[in-house]
Amino acid sequence: MDIEPFKVIHYPLKSDLLERVVCPPYDKFTNEQIESFRNQDPHNYVWAILGESLQDHNYYSEAAKRLRAWVAEGILLQEDSPKVLVYRQTYKSPLTGEEKTRSGFYALLKLPDPGDNAVLPHERTFSEHKADRLKLYSEVRGTPEAIFVLYSDPKGELGEMFNDLSPDVTFPDFHGHENDVALVSDPKIMEAIKRIVSPQKLLIADGHHRYETGQNYQAQCKAANPDAEGPQPYDYILVYFAALEDPGVEILPTHRMVKGVSEEEIEKFLKHAGDFFDIEESDEDVSAESIHDKAIEIHQDESDAEVMGFVTRDKIYTLKLRDKEKLQSLLSPDVEDSIRDLPVVWLHRIFFDQLLGVTLEEGAPDRIAYVRTGSEIQAGLSRLGYDVAFILRGTHPDEVKTAAQAGVRMPQKSTDFYPKILSGLAAYLHP
Repeated sequence: MDIEPFKVIHYPLKSDLLERVVCPPYDKFTNEQIESFRNQDPHNYVWAILGESLQDHNYYSEAAKRLRAWVAEGILLQEDSPKVLVYRQTYKSPLTGEEKTRSGFYALLKLPDPGDNAVLPHERTFSEHKADRLKLYSEVRGTPEAIFVLYSDPKGELGEMFNDLSPDVTFPDFHGHENDVALVSDPKIMEAIKRIVSPQKLLIADGHHRYETGQNYQAQCKAANPDAEGPQPYDYILVYFAALEDPGVEILPTHRMVKGVSEEEIEKFLKHAGDFFDIEESDEDVSAESIHDKAIEIHQDESDAEVMGFVTRDKIYTLKLRDKEKLQSLLSPDVEDSIRDLPVVWLHRIFFDQLLGVTLEEGAPDRIAYVRTGSEIQAGLSRLGYDVAFILRGTHPDEVKTAAQAGVRMPQKSTDFYPKILSGLAAYLHP
């Protein structure tokens, strides 16, 4: 893999400024959040990546002009020599409360040739999201937001080098996480990056749509410039790299709530589930706290048997797998070996499809909601018309890697890498 430092475009490295102008990735906004971040600062990065609302699809040219103007006016600065930007996030796990630090770096990645599986996806993508990003990339002429990829560094060599750096700035973000960045041109670090990361296949953690948009934009530019020789700016995209083994890499579980499940169907489900699971009914009332506690218990369970949670409006059940072979016999032959052991696959392909009769329309679920907290589940069951919820453990990084290496896409919302990288820390624009 060709990984290169670049003339990083960034805001001035001032704590009080960065706190106001960084924002979440484009796909993590609600309309209310768009308005809030826009009002926070006239130069907040949301102005460069989204319109006035999620329904606004006419903002691309204006956003691109604004981004370029910020560079021309010095609101965004461009380094005069190639560098990498080292980025560390210190946060408390929203599930366990444990404090962790994830270290990584921003650099350019040369897009592999079509058909080369050097960058491995693990999630499905949707055409409407890629079309939206392609319009923005075409106007911006570059990569306004990085994708997040994982490499392997079992000895933690790069992480140690990053942790020895003195940050250029440290600032809190809107989640209360501590962030620090350092612009680096040290040849020893660049040599280590190329030696450790360049020979590897990379795993996409977040940004599947942005990665495929980068490929589509490259193809569009090549078609418009058939006589171009040698590497071109559009052959590269902006990437944040982190080590798969980094202790700060966390994948949170995404739970499911389901509508339209009758009391009779709940009883029938529990009866069928008893063929494969030992089922334990909790004495605790259903509350945000008891659901949260159950989620932590399941996420941290280290027994040999898989454990899942099942929640109705008035009861919490623990499902501990007793007969995996019998359960997996219900999986259709088209389910690939690399994902047959995943609870999220059992949920979608057995619980939903066969035991509850719930079909999931790709990209537009009408009966299923994807949630992350006990509060969301409690509210869904008590006020929002959902009948049951399933509590899952987080997918392990090595499980994601195994699926990706096998060329298999996991079910929707199988992974939630946490925390997300901030938008606005670095941009890559073509000359």
